[in-house]
Amino acid sequence: MSFSQLNKQIEDCSREMEKQRHCVQTLLVRQKRDIGQQAQRIPLPAAMGAALVGGFLLQRFLHTPTSSQMLRLFLTWRAL
Repeated sequence: MSFSQLNKQIEDCSREMEKQRHCVQTLLVRQKRDIGQQAQRIPLPAAMGAALVGGFLLQRFLHTPTSSQMLRLFLTWRAL
């Protein structure tokens, strides 16, 4: 393979990567905008209350003997 062919292939790959980068940036901007619009619909006290209740329930669930045993067994199984 000659240097000119190699340079052409590198330039083609570079253009393709730039095109993909642009598409990813566009997608991220669109997702950020959509999430911002959806988050504005949820009232802040409701979101904070749901987070508080969810955290409390998760803490209670993980401190019961059965669930903590299940979690340890799962982690042991996953480590194998």
